[in-house]
Amino acid sequence: MACMNKHCMRYGIITLVLLTIGLVPSLGASAQQKRYTVLIDPAHGGAETGVVSDKLREKDLTMNLALLIRQEAKQKANFDVQLTRSDDRAVTVAERRKAAAVLKPDCLLSLHVNAGFGKKASGYEVYFPGFQQTIVGGNESAAILKDMEKNKYLNDSVRLAQAIQTGLESVFPRQGRGLRDAPSPLLDGLTMPGVIVEIGFATHQEDRKKLTDESVQRAVARALVADLWKYFQKMP
Repeated sequence: MACMNKHCMRYGIITLVLLTIGLVPSLGASAQQKRYTVLIDPAHGGAETGVVSDKLREKDLTMNLALLIRQEAKQKANFDVQLTRSDDRAVTVAERRKAAAVLKPDCLLSLHVNAGFGKKASGYEVYFPGFQQTIVGGNESAAILKDMEKNKYLNDSVRLAQAIQTGLESVFPRQGRGLRDAPSPLLDGLTMPGVIVEIGFATHQEDRKKLTDESVQRAVARALVADLWKYFQKMP
């Protein structure tokens, strides 16, 4: 009986060691899993209301969406959402750019509401920074490498814009107005992927009705978080 106990004890120790060896790599992999940070920029704020149409004010809608996105992101591990403003206050473009430079997020998403182009204009648009640039410093290798790095961020911005466009289609079927390549005071020159999302037209009755619906706002937030997560998972 004693011999049997010794045999069992030896077997138990070996099993424990094997289990420990097997667990260490998985724990290490989990600990090293990359944490992604997104900076959400709710447009306007304070005295700068942005687009106003009926009961919709752009600054309020972008703020609500930003808070919902942050709330939705908490359900995913290793996903952190920061905001350029978290209340109704004025924030300059320079301050928004500074926040991005200090935080150094993995990407920046600026939320806006569209207007104009006539009352029939509707749907969502996604803008990414323009590619029209020149290499400062001519043919110097340092300048070329810097330009290549900048183009990487621009290419990543395009991939991010594509992911967001696809995701918003689930909330606004057949209302995508395409991707737009355009200069942006906020995004130009930043060393990170970034896009601007114009979520519907405040001047379009049906768009306005949707955007003021809390359930639609939550659906937009959910879609954007899912789009961001897919974008990160496909990063090289």
